[in-house]
Amino acid sequence: MADAATAPPPVAGAAPVQAVAASVACVTASVMPGFLAGALGSDIKAEFGIGDTGLGVALALTYIFAAVAIVHAGELSDRIGSRRSLTISMLVTMAGYLVVAGAARSFAMLLVGLTVAGAGLTLAGPAAKVLVADHVSPERQGLAFGVHMSAIPLGPLLAGLTVPVVGGTDGWRWPFLGGAVLAGAGMLMLPRERAAAPAAARPSRDPAAGRFGHVRMGPLFVFAAAAMLASCSVVAAAAFFVVNSEAAGISESTAGLLLSAASAGVITVRIALGALADRFRTGAVSTVAMLLTASAAGYALMAANTPWLYALGGQAAIILGWSWPGLMVLALVRIYPEAPGLASSFVIGGLNLGAVIGPVAFGAISDAASPAVALAVAAAWVLGAAVLSLASRIRLDSSRSPSPA
Repeated sequence: MADAATAPPPVAGAAPVQAVAASVACVTASVMPGFLAGALGSDIKAEFGIGDTGLGVALALTYIFAAVAIVHAGELSDRIGSRRSLTISMLVTMAGYLVVAGAARSFAMLLVGLTVAGAGLTLAGPAAKVLVADHVSPERQGLAFGVHMSAIPLGPLLAGLTVPVVGGTDGWRWPFLGGAVLAGAGMLMLPRERAAAPAAARPSRDPAAGRFGHVRMGPLFVFAAAAMLASCSVVAAAAFFVVNSEAAGISESTAGLLLSAASAGVITVRIALGALADRFRTGAVSTVAMLLTASAAGYALMAANTPWLYALGGQAAIILGWSWPGLMVLALVRIYPEAPGLASSFVIGGLNLGAVIGPVAFGAISDAASPAVALAVAAAWVLGAAVLSLASRIRLDSSRSPSPA
């Protein structure tokens, strides 16, 4: 495994603030389709005559391509560059948004639009991390990745704010048009590509080892499994938070504002954790495990199904259970500086796979048993993720990497 010295430094004259801002806009646009569909799920269910299982399938399809192809997309983004990758992904995302906003007059067409809109995340996820790694100096990457990874909770924050505005009306398609505008803005914000790294700065590859032979893969699979289980829990909790709020005695508009508040909390904590990671350059993986373990209590409170416990538990489950991805990505970028797109794609791939499995499984369990049972299962998932995070720490220690994790 190469150490940090083998990675090309950020380009002289690059615009780190512009790069981080563009990465936030692009990733927010690419993750928001599913959260918009979840936040506006009551209206979508009423219009198309579907239940929680149908809504869960719709949400899952927004992540299906990113779940199955993101590792290859990460390697591709390392090869063709972040600007080209993000331009392609935003064009795809814009097309999907416009299908939902203008042509989704049947449930089948809604599924097509959501699938296309979410497909942009396949390349946007790893490419945005390459963008940040290329344009931000290593000593500031903790804060930069904290801000960048705030793009994901920014999606449900914006989606939650749409509920008091268009929720309960036939105007639920308008926010998807806004998503297309955001994707276009992110594309226009992209800075110029970095200069090509000199040949001596590139890590050598063994041709016989294939496209992925230049990195140690074992720890990445453990990271991916932990990310998948954690994502199953928190994406399902966030996606069904508004839909299930009525059973707990909370109005749809109030639940939308609570979802936005939780998302704002995630953004704040992610940025704070990133800033601390720049100052204290070890212990990121242990912090991830602690956050995930603590978030399990939130699911238990939500399952009590009373207004204030549901509201409090939702804040704990979402804020604590969704604050950690920036730390995990930062650890991998430091450990695999020669392939930040490929390394981070394992975490993002796990997150996306969980986003596919979680809503479908949660919706099915909720329909077959009850939302409380689904929340109990989500708590078990997140505890499993904490265990696997610690296991990944062990695998990293055994690899004896010179870079701290």
